[in-house]
Amino acid sequence: MVYKDGIQKEDALSSQDETKVNSNREENIADRFIEGDDAVKYWFLGSLIWFPIFATLGFILAVKFFQPYFLSDAAFLTFGRIRPAHVNGVLFGFVSSGLIGGMFWAIPRLVNTPIYNARLAKLSAVLWNFALLAGIILILFFGDTQGREYAELPWSVDVLIMLTLLLILYNILSTLGRRVEKKLYVSTWYYTATFIWFPIVYFIGNVMWRPPSGSLEGITDSIFNWYYGHNVLGLWFTTLGIATWYYAVPRMINRPLYSHLLSVISFFTIAFFYTGVGGHHLLQTPIPEWVKTIAVVMSILMLVPVITFMVNLGMTLRGSWDNFTKDIPFRFVVTGFIFYVLTSIQGSFQGLRGTNSFLHFSQWPVGHAHLAILGGFGFLAIGMMYWLIPKITRTKIYSNRLMSLSWWLAFIGFILFFSAMTIAGLVANSAWYQNITVAPVLKLLQFWYVARAMGGGMVVLAGYVFAYNTLMTFARSKEPHVEEERFHTSHEKSSRPHSNIQRRSQHAMSMPIIVVGGMSLFMLMTWMVVAMPALNLDTVTPSDFAHPYTIEEAHGRELYKEMGCVYCHSQFVRPQDWAIGRVSEQGDYYYDSPHLLGTERTGPDLSQIGGMRPTEWHYLHDRDARTTSPSSIMPPFGFLSDTELDSLVAYVQNLGTYNLSVMGFHPEVPYEYRDKQQPYTTYISAVTQNYSFDNQTYTGDEATGVEFGSIFEDGKKAYTQRCLACHGCSGNAQGPYARHVVTQPANLHERILSYMPELGESYHFWRVSEGVPGTAMPSWKLSVNETEIWKINLYELSFASGSIRTISGDISDAEAIDFSNRTNILPPINGTHDQFEMGQNIFNLYCAQCHGEKGHGDGVASILTPGGYIDPEPANFTESGGDFEYYGQYVWKVREGVETTNMPPWKYSLSDDEIYRTIFYVQNFSASDDYNAKWGPLYKDNFARNMRS
Repeated sequence: MVYKDGIQKEDALSSQDETKVNSNREENIADRFIEGDDAVKYWFLGSLIWFPIFATLGFILAVKFFQPYFLSDAAFLTFGRIRPAHVNGVLFGFVSSGLIGGMFWAIPRLVNTPIYNARLAKLSAVLWNFALLAGIILILFFGDTQGREYAELPWSVDVLIMLTLLLILYNILSTLGRRVEKKLYVSTWYYTATFIWFPIVYFIGNVMWRPPSGSLEGITDSIFNWYYGHNVLGLWFTTLGIATWYYAVPRMINRPLYSHLLSVISFFTIAFFYTGVGGHHLLQTPIPEWVKTIAVVMSILMLVPVITFMVNLGMTLRGSWDNFTKDIPFRFVVTGFIFYVLTSIQGSFQGLRGTNSFLHFSQWPVGHAHLAILGGFGFLAIGMMYWLIPKITRTKIYSNRLMSLSWWLAFIGFILFFSAMTIAGLVANSAWYQNITVAPVLKLLQFWYVARAMGGGMVVLAGYVFAYNTLMTFARSKEPHVEEERFHTSHEKSSRPHSNIQRRSQHAMSMPIIVVGGMSLFMLMTWMVVAMPALNLDTVTPSDFAHPYTIEEAHGRELYKEMGCVYCHSQFVRPQDWAIGRVSEQGDYYYDSPHLLGTERTGPDLSQIGGMRPTEWHYLHDRDARTTSPSSIMPPFGFLSDTELDSLVAYVQNLGTYNLSVMGFHPEVPYEYRDKQQPYTTYISAVTQNYSFDNQTYTGDEATGVEFGSIFEDGKKAYTQRCLACHGCSGNAQGPYARHVVTQPANLHERILSYMPELGESYHFWRVSEGVPGTAMPSWKLSVNETEIWKINLYELSFASGSIRTISGDISDAEAIDFSNRTNILPPINGTHDQFEMGQNIFNLYCAQCHGEKGHGDGVASILTPGGYIDPEPANFTESGGDFEYYGQYVWKVREGVETTNMPPWKYSLSDDEIYRTIFYVQNFSASDDYNAKWGPLYKDNFARNMRS
C-alpha cells in the first residue's frame, strides 16, 4: 500500500502489520497542520524575503559589467564587495532557508512524528538568518571577508552557522529517536546525512581552528577551500535537494517512488564520489597531480548517482507530465529537477582536464554555478514554498496568476542570462585559446553582458512577484481554506513484484547502517583529498617568486582581499598561459594566507605583474582604470586614501617579484617547446666554422656544404611561399600583406638579433609553430610539419647578419646560361608603357628593399647600407645588364633565385607575367649602350625599343 507521503509499503508486511497500519490511518499526520509547522514559516519567511534582495544585488553586479561607473562612489558599492554578499545571500539566505523549511515540514511526515523541539527549530531559523545578515553587513560595509570563494563569511559568523547546523542535527536525531514510522524513507537518509556531513565540511573547509583568518598557508589553502566550495553544492544543496525531490514529487502526484534500490545506490555513491570532486576547480594550479587525477575520476563517476537519481525520479514521473502545465508548484519543482540533471552532466563534462583548461576563468563556470543554484535548487525551493505555504497557513495562495507569472519571469529570465553567460564564456575562452589577451576580448562580450543583465532583471522581477504573492498569502492566512485535490493517477501501487535485493534493502536499512556507511565513505574520501595533500605539501619551500610581505605590502594584500579584487583577477599562470610568465609553482604561494588564486579573469592575471607596469601607472589605474585601459570594466577606487593606494600598489607591484629584467621584453617559451632543438645544428656549426664573412668564402667539406645548401634552399622556398607576403623578402616586415594588417609583422632581423642569443632556438620555433595572438601570424603547425618549420628557422637566421654561402655563385651563373641555351627564351611581353609601370611597382614593393630604388644593390636591408644585413650583397643591376648576354639569364635568376643567398625563388610568389614585367623594368637599370644593344631590341613595342634612346 502507499501512504500519501509517497512512502511505498512493502507487500511483505504481515497481515497483522497491515491491520495495524490501517487502524492507525487516522493518526497519519501527512495532511494535518501539526505542532512545529510554525517553524517552517520562519524558514520560508527568511527565504522569500532574501530572494528579491540578493537577486537585486546580482542585477547590480550584472549592470557593472557594462557600466563600471554604476554605483561606484563608495567601497560598499563596488563589485568586489557586492559579489560575495550576493553569492552568500543566495546560497544561505534564499535557497538554503527554503530547502531547510521544506525539510522541517517533510521529516515529521516521513516518520509520522512531530518535530522534537519546535521552539528549537524556530530558534535555528532566527540564528541562521541573524548570522547571514551579520555576515553580509560585515562584508559589505567593513570588508570583513575571508576572501575564499563561497567561504567569505567572517569567522565569528562561521561559529553561528556551525552552532545552527548542530542545533538542527540535534533536533533531527531527537525526532528520529522518537519516531512512530520505524522504516526510514530515502529522504530521511539524505536529510540526516546532510546535517552530519555538512558541519564537518564547513568546519574543515572554513579552517575554523585558525581564527580569525580561517585559512591555511600556501597552496594547501586552495585545496581546503575547494573541498568546501564544491561540497557546499554536493553535500549540502544536492543532498537537501534530492531529499526534497524524493519527498515532494511522489507526494504531489500521489505515486510511490519508482525504485528504493536506485535511491540506495545514489545515496552511497554521492557520499564517496562527490566528496572528492572539489579538486577539479584547481586542475591548472600547482597542487599535486594525483589530487587532480582523483578529482577528474570522481567527476566522471559522479554520473553514477546523477543517472540513478534521474532515472528514479523520471520513472516516478512517468504518466504525470501533463500535470506540468496544470500545477505551478509542481512545475517549479520539476523544472528544478531538469536543471539539476543538466548542471550535473555539465559539471562532469567540464571536470575533465581538456575541457577544464579551455573553459576555466570565463563566464561559462559562472553560468554553470547559476544553473545549479538558481536553476536547480532555486526553482525547487520556490516550488516547495508555493506548495507548502497554503498548507501551513491553511489559506489559498493569494494569486494563481501571480504564481504563474513568477514562473514565466523566472524561467525566461534564467534561460536568457544563463545562455548569455554561456555564450560569453565560449567567446572569451575561444579568444584566450588563441592567446588574445583579456582587454581586447572585453569588447566582444559587451552584448552578452547586456543580455545577461536583461535576463537577470526578469529573475529579480520574478523574485519580487513571488515575495509579494507569498507575503500576501501569510497576511490573509485567517481566511478559511479547503485544499483542492491535485492529481489522480491510474496506479497507486506498483503491480511489479520487488526483487529480493530491493525487498531486503527496504527492511534492513536502519539508522546505524546509514550513518556508519555514509560516514565511512565520506571520511575516507575526505582523508584522501584533504588530509593527504596537506601532509604532502607540508615540505614545500619558498620559490624565487615568494618573499615575506613588508608591512605595507601586507596591508595592500588585505585591501586587495577586502575590495574583492580576487573575483576578477587570478593569481596563477597555467601551462597554456605562455604570455603571462612562467608556470606557477607550489612554492610561489609559501607566504600567502589565504590563497588568492581566483576563479575568473574579467581582468588580467596578476601573479607575475610586478614591475610590468610603471609604478605611477598603477596609481592612475586604481583610481580610474579607464584612464590607462580604455576598455577595462574595473570599478574606480578613487575613494581609497593615499595611504591605502600606496599599500595596494606596493602589493601588486611586487607580485612575482619586482621584475626589472632588461631583456625580459618577451614571453617565456611554453614548457612544451622549451626542450625543442634545431635538428640541423651540426650542419650550421660545421659550415660556420669554415666560412669567412669577409670574403664570402667557404673552405669546409664540400658534401657538408652541399647538404647545408639543400636545407637552406628548402627553408627559403618555404619562407617565400608562406612568410614573404608579410615579413618581406629581407625579413624586415615590409612584405605586401603588411600593408593590410593592423599589427605590424615582426622584423625578423631585429627579433633574431634580440632574442636568439638569450632564448635559443626553441623560442623562434615556438613562434612559428603557434603563431602570435592578436596578429595575422598564423599557427603554422596546423599545416606544416616540424622538419619544414626548422628549415624555415634555419633560413631566417640569415636575416641576422647574412647568409653562409656554401654554394658558389658560379653554379647559379652556369645554370642560368644553360637554361637560356636550352630554351632560347625571349620576352613574352611586348614592352609597353603599362607593362613597364607595373614592373616598376612590383620592383619597388618586393625588390627595392635589397637592390635599392636605382637597382645598385644598396637597398635599406643591404649590407652596403649602414644598418643593413643582407649579405652577400644584392646584385647591382647596372652591372648585370652588362654581364648578362641572354634574356634567359634574367628569367632563371629571378625565377629560381640564387643558392645560399637571400635572393628568393620568385616563381613561388610571382606569376610568370609579373616576373617578365619586373625583368623589363630591371633591364632599365642597364647602361644605355647595353640596353640599346641587348635588351631593347628584344621587345616589339616602340616604348621599349626607344626608352633609352
